[in-house]
Amino acid sequence: MDRNNLIKKIIVYATIFLVIIFLIGMVFFRKDDNDVEKNNPEINKQQLVEDIKKEEITEEEKVRMFAENFATTYYSYTWGNFSNIESQYYYMTDEMKEREESKAERIKEEIKNQSQKYFTARAELIDSNFIIYEETKATLEINLNVNNYAGAIVQRDTMIWVNENGDYYEGDLNDLIVDTRDKKIEIKLLKIGDEWKVDEVEEFGE
Repeated sequence: MDRNNLIKKIIVYATIFLVIIFLIGMVFFRKDDNDVEKNNPEINKQQLVEDIKKEEITEEEKVRMFAENFATTYYSYTWGNFSNIESQYYYMTDEMKEREESKAERIKEEIKNQSQKYFTARAELIDSNFIIYEETKATLEINLNVNNYAGAIVQRDTMIWVNENGDYYEGDLNDLIVDTRDKKIEIKLLKIGDEWKVDEVEEFGE
């Protein structure tokens, strides 16, 4: 074996040896760091606090979304159809459910002899803010934009839009809007067991 080949082999072996030493050192270095973190109560405490904060934020956002969805559904309806209220009974406290059932039955009685009307209200979220957020209760202020349409979706051969006279409508729905207004509400919730329920919806001046 000539001198040049011998030198090349020595360089290759030396490089491999240094790489192995480096990798072994990295493994033990990381192990020591992990042991320090695991055995350091301050680091563990800080991590626990951060995890709790993340969980609280997640829960708070769930409550916000729940209240927002409830509000937009509650204020979206078609004349003579009470699904905006009746579909929400499960999400109400027993006290609120009783009040809303009574209100729905009263309105049904009032309109039962009236001729069919074609009118729709659609609510969209503007924004919301917590007034109170605690472990078992929360109150939010929710701002909605409500469009009132002189028309409605009805079931004929298929689901179609009709105008206020009940005639098939295929134009721009925006042309059916007869009124647009902002609505400010306060919605109160209670946590019953593991579930949040709406306890009260209060509407403020428009």
